Amino acid sequence: MSKEYKLEIENIGSQLKFLASLNGCTMVQLKAKVNDAYEKTDSVRNLSNKIKNKTLRVSELAEIANVLGYEIVLKEFS
Repeated sequence: MSKEYKLEIENIGSQLKFLASLNGCTMVQLKAKVNDAYEKTDSVRNLSNKIKNKTLRVSELAEIANVLGYEIVLKEFS
């Protein structure tokens, strides 16, 4: 059974922490997994600042989603 989560701009940091915890990892561990998977070296502090400042790129969100086993789907409002 697949699960869906609607990300909200104002709560995206908390939501990503929640999704990470569902996968048994902290944000530090999640960022390490993203760094390993995508050959990056940026820090969890950098990620936190991007989330706080609302400058997280879609490509970065897609990498996080992929590492957590999710995909990003755009859906028309109903």
